[in-house]
Amino acid sequence: MNFPRIGRVLAGFVTFFTVAQVAPLIVAATEQAPPGESAVAGFVGSIVLGAAVVAVLLFAGRGAGGEFHRRDTLCVAGIAWFLASLLGAIPFQWSGLLADPVDAVFESVSGLTTCGATVLGTAGNPAPEATATSLLLWRAMLQWLGGIGIVLIFVALLPSMGSASRNLLMAESVGVSQDGSQPRVLTQARGVVGVYLGLTLACIVALIGIGGLGPFDAVCHAFSALATGGFSTRSTVAAFDSLGAEVVLTVFMFLGGCSFTVMAASVREGWPGIPSMLRTAEFRIYSLFTLLAVGGVTIDLMRGGVAFGPALRMSSFNVVSMLSCCGFATADFHAWPPLSLLVILTCTLVGGCSGSAAGGMKQVRLLVCLKLLAYTVRRFVRPKSVERIRLDGEVMQAATISQVLAMVLFWLLAVLLGAMVIACDQRLGLLGALSASASMLGNCGPAMATVDPAALAAGIPAIGQSVAVVGPNIGPLAGFGDLGSWTKIAMSFEMVLGRLELLPLLVLFLPGFWRR
Repeated sequence: MNFPRIGRVLAGFVTFFTVAQVAPLIVAATEQAPPGESAVAGFVGSIVLGAAVVAVLLFAGRGAGGEFHRRDTLCVAGIAWFLASLLGAIPFQWSGLLADPVDAVFESVSGLTTCGATVLGTAGNPAPEATATSLLLWRAMLQWLGGIGIVLIFVALLPSMGSASRNLLMAESVGVSQDGSQPRVLTQARGVVGVYLGLTLACIVALIGIGGLGPFDAVCHAFSALATGGFSTRSTVAAFDSLGAEVVLTVFMFLGGCSFTVMAASVREGWPGIPSMLRTAEFRIYSLFTLLAVGGVTIDLMRGGVAFGPALRMSSFNVVSMLSCCGFATADFHAWPPLSLLVILTCTLVGGCSGSAAGGMKQVRLLVCLKLLAYTVRRFVRPKSVERIRLDGEVMQAATISQVLAMVLFWLLAVLLGAMVIACDQRLGLLGALSASASMLGNCGPAMATVDPAALAAGIPAIGQSVAVVGPNIGPLAGFGDLGSWTKIAMSFEMVLGRLELLPLLVLFLPGFWRR
């Protein structure tokens, strides 16, 4: 393990993350802080502490040299997320916004992993509407940086890292291609960042022009939508009462769940690249999945007594939000009929495309599993037939298929084990523990609690209307602040675990990983 080199790389990363806090610090210096809070103190303290961490890492990395191997890159990726989570939490607590350090870390981790689960508005914490503008901007920036991958942005903007940058991109789960030489990998990384920036700017303009949002709200929601994060400047997006804003956010949440790698390649090819992107198997199944899920929930809501217009509005926004793992919500969907709940839970598990900001198991793994099922049925009917499983015209190797199946099983096992840990908080029922585990691991945000039977008898709630639940309300229009500290710590671990797609983080806990 090349610890001096690891220290040097982490020093550069912490510098980048610390400098990013200058923007919200400037906003904090010009705003009127809520009583008892000081966002300026929070950001100044975080920047000073970040500078101290940089100095320590540079001292530890003096005389660094040698190659950067796979174990080193995995170590950097894991420690980078740990450091970012702690440094990102400091402004929330030292400003006085969140008194509980566990709540501050939970909010930071949720932002960086683009989960969108929040503690604001619960357990005595201020609601987003009562939060300082600078801290709301920092929440949105955490998601925007985490959405594209902090490590990816750092590598794309600082190519002086040399050969270490390619390995760091391989350790990140954003989806940059792992083949090719170093210059090609850096070109791909810059292309992904360029597409991400372009879509973010387009979303801001559309939210202002079509959605009628103010510049600040447009920026924060664009940051969250493209990152598929879900933090809002309001307790719910329904508070804006803007159909235009919901339509714009639905479109860009869907795009946030598409592969930025494929979109970057299409941009490099120009107009001819767009049809090739639309023809990729993963994009087609993602689009088909979205249409079927929205259509099925719309029909189910209409069967529950909701008119077609409101049913389509609620289902399209909230289903796309959960499928892209964004977490925005305009309706209390955990009070919807059982079929709709199953669709929402399935969206939480599956997620968006590989190479996107979305979480979940990813559509490509679902596609491979479906192809394998179809292949197995055909082989049962015609056992002597000879054929190969193909994806986008290329034959898939048996080792690749085995790896996909192993990851799917590993993912489902992680959801189950996480649910068992969360269920130790006995105020949550079976549905709450299971959906919370799937949501944290899939970086979706909202979960489902047991709804009060009297509230269910009142019918499907209208847009923006919340319902009473049994125990802590962890639904789409509430938060996670009322849960126990250890429960929130376990959920924070699940968020990072899901963001790094399990293995890069878990290997750090193996004793053999640290042996020479």
